[in-house]
Amino acid sequence: MTKIVKCARCGKEMHFTGKQIQETVACDHCHQQMKISEKSGKRFRTVRYFFMLLVCIIIALGMHSVTQNNYLILLAMLSVALLLANFSDHWCLLLTEKIFHLEYEAYQPVELSKKEKRKQIQKKKQKKGLFR
Repeated sequence: MTKIVKCARCGKEMHFTGKQIQETVACDHCHQQMKISEKSGKRFRTVRYFFMLLVCIIIALGMHSVTQNNYLILLAMLSVALLLANFSDHWCLLLTEKIFHLEYEAYQPVELSKKEKRKQIQKKKQKKGLFR
């Protein structure tokens, strides 16, 4: 599955495979940042909601059948659910593309002020123990 996206600034077509589809993309030619449109974002959130609902139902059904001796099954199901939750956003994005076709629009990332950048650097240094 190949997704073709036209850049909002220069109009150059970009081709993405399923693994490359993301919520935000940048044009190879002019480096314009684009994110999925509000309409596509709502559809993506709906698909993600139903995907996680399905995972929760499967876990609930598995927990219903667990007896005292089958805790390993429950542990395996929970670990699979955690793995699914980790990769669910990308899978749901692919599902949304397959069902509804994602639309991208141009946006400018918010630039941080110098003061905010300084605070972020200080927080990183504090976490590393380099700043007191």
